[in-house]
Order: sequence, then structure tokens, then C-alpha cells
Amino acid sequence: MNGVCVDAFVTAHVLAALAPAALEVSLRAAEQVLAERAELEKIWSQRLERAAINADRAQRCYHLAEPENRLVVRQLEKDWEQALAAQQILQEEYDRFTLTRPRTLTAAEQQAITALTSDIEGLWSAATTTATDRKEIIRAIVEQGTVTVLGTSERVTVTITWAGGRTTTGETTRPVALLQQLSYFPQIKERVRELAGQGHRAEAIARRLHAEGFLPARGRGNRISASAVKEIMRELGCLPPPARTRSAPPPGEEPGCDEWWLEDLAAELDMPAVTLYSWIYRGWVAARKESRNPHRWILHAGPTQLAELRERRTRPPGWSTRRRWTDSEPPIPAQDGDQTTSSHL
Repeated sequence: MNGVCVDAFVTAHVLAALAPAALEVSLRAAEQVLAERAELEKIWSQRLERAAINADRAQRCYHLAEPENRLVVRQLEKDWEQALAAQQILQEEYDRFTLTRPRTLTAAEQQAITALTSDIEGLWSAATTTATDRKEIIRAIVEQGTVTVLGTSERVTVTITWAGGRTTTGETTRPVALLQQLSYFPQIKERVRELAGQGHRAEAIARRLHAEGFLPARGRGNRISASAVKEIMRELGCLPPPARTRSAPPPGEEPGCDEWWLEDLAAELDMPAVTLYSWIYRGWVAARKESRNPHRWILHAGPTQLAELRERRTRPPGWSTRRRWTDSEPPIPAQDGDQTTSSHL
């Protein structure tokens, strides 16, 4: 998926967390944490002092015992060893506790932070602020981000886990390839049906959909095109199928056995012609061109190739890209004499 929507979502929440009011609250919270830490330090100091007193008492009792009282001496020695072991365990626990001690800010550092918060957004978008700087800022306050795409729709749930364990969950939208993937596509179809029934043409329907807030598959900044509206109207039976006229190809270049015009094969596979066009340039389907205008594509696809193309059509978006990282074996290089039908972009 396109990560721009996630970047925008995380950036907006990070800037909100870095707002002057939020930073002021954070500084006060830090002071409160330090005060609580001082109380804990006092308790630890008392526990360590008590353990040292117990160990010292056990030592003095052992040295004051008469050597002739062997049973008493053995018990006192055992008590001394237990007191020393308890003191050592407590000291180790305190050492681990001190490792979690937060770094304290000096008064000058607090004043510098307060001064910088007057224009957080300007600092974030400044030309002098590099992408590395922004990443360091985010890593300082964000521990993890979890992104969940709801089905194949445009809806994306993002959960931010902040440093300290608190979480923020929200929803954003991503661009998708097809209008049919939109979660509100049924509402678009129903609205097109209503407007078409009132006698509106495709261009007028597209303007009405844009005015009513329906966004296209690619997201904000555009509107649903009239051609997309026409396709929906044909699907609903509001428009007759377009009359297709095709000029004759040059002599000897007609589609042969197991050969298809690009549009016909796209219709057979129930897929956009532009996607099939990209498959040609990726080398996934054999094809040739007419020798003169309009240089239409003629594709070769027998029963076996049709089955392979249908299987490829069912793969989820991004399958080929992810496979580059998950395949453990390198691709087998093409041998001399292998038939190549088109070049790769």
C-alpha cells in the first residue's frame, strides 16, 4: 500500500504531541515522575540500610559466640551468610532499578525546549530539517506503529504505541486501484442509479457525486470521472454497451490460433486493459504489435496460458513485489534460445 497516508496520520499526531500545551504538560509530568522517583530512592535507601544493619548484627553475633558452642556458632554462621546473601540480592535489584532512572533536564534545556515550541510545524517543515531529523524525533516518542488495511478497501486503521505504553488508534484512507474497492461503492452505484433515472447524463452525474463528497479511488484532489460513471451506468443497464468498430489489420497480421486482441483478452479475463498492457511490458504474456497505425497489440494465450493468467489475476496486490523479498532461491537466468516476446520496463 502507499505509505503517504500513514505518514500524514503519524505526523499529525506527533505534531499534536509536540504542541506547546502538550510539551508543557509533559514537562510537568516529568517533574512529577522525578518527585515520585525521589520517594522511591528514599525507600530503596532505607531497605539497603536495613539489610546492612542485619548483616552487621549477624556478623557481630557470630564473632561474640564462644567457639566451644559449636551448634550455636554454626547457626550464627548460617544466619550471617543468609544476611549477606539477602543484602547482595537487594543491592543487585537496586542496581537494576537505577538503570531505569530517567535523564533529568536542566533549567537551560527546559527553557530551550519551551522556546522551540512556539513554531513546531515551521521547524518540522523547514528546509533545514532533514528526513533523518524527523525520524529521530518520531523514534524518540513512538515505539511502534501498527497498520491494518480493512479488506481491500481504502480504509486503513493505524495504532500508534507511544513511549511509555499509551496507544492512539485512528483511521485514514489510502488510494486504491479500482472504484469497486471503495467501501462506499454500493452508495455510489445507488446514487448513479437514482440520478440516471432522473435523466442526468454521465458528466452531470460525475459533478453531482463530487459535490456530494464522493471521492474517487485515487483519493482527494480529483473527482470520479465521467467515463467511470458511464461504466457504472452500463453495469446497471442504464446505458447500452458501446458499439465497437475495429479496423482491419494489415494483410497477414490477423490474430491466429490462440491469439487475442488486447481488449478482447482483457474482457475474457475480466480485468482492466491497462493492467494487461503492463503485463506485456513485464514479460508475463507474449504479444506482438501491428506493423502500421494504430499499432494495436495482439496477444498469444492458449488454454494453458489463459489458466496461468487467470491464476495471476487472483493474486493479491503487491504479491510480486513481496515475493522478491520472500523467495530464498535466486531467479533462474534465461537460457540461450528462450523465446522472448517483449522487453521489460
